[in-house]
Amino acid sequence: MLLCLVTLTAQSQRRKTTRSKSKARTTKTAKSTKTVAPSYTTAQQVQMRKSFYLLYLLERKGDAHDAIVKDAVFNQIAKDRQARLTAAYSQCGDAACIGKALEWTADEIQEVGEEFKRLAVSNADVAETVQRLKVVDRYPLYTESSDTAFIRKAWQDVAAGINHICKVYLEGVPPRYPRIDSISFRPSDPAFVKQVKTAVQQIMAVGTGNAFYRQPLLGSLKALEINGRDEATRYEPLYKGENAAAFAKSRRMNWNAYRFSSIMVPGSGPGKAGQSMDSMGMFRCKLAAEQYRDNVAPFIIVSGGHVHPYKTPFCEAIEMKKYMVSKLGIPDSAVIIEPHARHTTTNIRNAVRLVYLFNMPASKPMLIVSDSFQSLAIEKMAARFINEIGYLPYTGLERKATTENIILPDLKAWQQDPEDPLDP
Repeated sequence: MLLCLVTLTAQSQRRKTTRSKSKARTTKTAKSTKTVAPSYTTAQQVQMRKSFYLLYLLERKGDAHDAIVKDAVFNQIAKDRQARLTAAYSQCGDAACIGKALEWTADEIQEVGEEFKRLAVSNADVAETVQRLKVVDRYPLYTESSDTAFIRKAWQDVAAGINHICKVYLEGVPPRYPRIDSISFRPSDPAFVKQVKTAVQQIMAVGTGNAFYRQPLLGSLKALEINGRDEATRYEPLYKGENAAAFAKSRRMNWNAYRFSSIMVPGSGPGKAGQSMDSMGMFRCKLAAEQYRDNVAPFIIVSGGHVHPYKTPFCEAIEMKKYMVSKLGIPDSAVIIEPHARHTTTNIRNAVRLVYLFNMPASKPMLIVSDSFQSLAIEKMAARFINEIGYLPYTGLERKATTENIILPDLKAWQQDPEDPLDP
């Protein structure tokens, strides 16, 4: 469905013919070396789409991709990277050292940003790509920016996301929530180092004749795989599988019959190994079931991923849906899983994303149901939203009752988070 947005964008956005030519120096075309083109797995493509949409769009191939592959500035950066990786492969004794070689340096981030800005005004294909990115709303915080500022900011997010993965999942730097999101090995673990070096061998085979970003992109994707951190790619696409019946139902819904588009229930991880659900999660589900039976909304969104304890096999959303359908008698077609959120902030952000994905009316409010303690916390969570994801994914919030909050969705919810690769 998201890929359709790109197609529709290509049909609706035409190249601008009135763009002024850049006065910056002309970039000479560099000769490309014969290399091995990477083949992305389905999971890697999903991770790329969710974490690095700019690169995901460029990797669809096309004229903009070709312009980047031929760019001399980008090719020199790729050659420098190849030299770093070659030295790291032969000299590094731990994964942290290799992670440093894969990271983008501050100078490289700056140089790439400036070159993207130049291409956004001098190359019609890159300029059209910027317009596509603006329409599909994967960087909505930057949509009102000029094209040059937009592409620079989107690139900076990509670079920050790749660097974050390298720091956390190769170098062992603690993430924001280390108890659930941290590295799976010690960076000096011999078996881990061996796997990382094998991955680097494969990455170096890509060479310098492909897009300049491919080696660090592949390095970050491989780092997540080696660590077993595929949380972001599970259950996709969310309009199929557990959500297929609800998605079909949403196509024929009379929304005017309901006050709210949906009832959202944040998950509550049990925190104990082997336990799939705790009493608090059940309590929240019962509250939502009462609201559903009162006919205030046609859907319940249960939100929560594989969170507590560390690397739990149980998904909060899946377990809540099982409980609602089998124990509380709620129809399967009325319960939508949101199986990726790892925190209360992303419970809400991801539920808002589902409103748009399921074509629910964004002008209709959402009801958030939880226990009184969390409900009060949500009412006062604006500062945490800004601190952790940089924006509010809703417009306005009303405390309706001790266990209820009301919000209106906001398109800003689609903004990707470079510091949360397990749920970007």
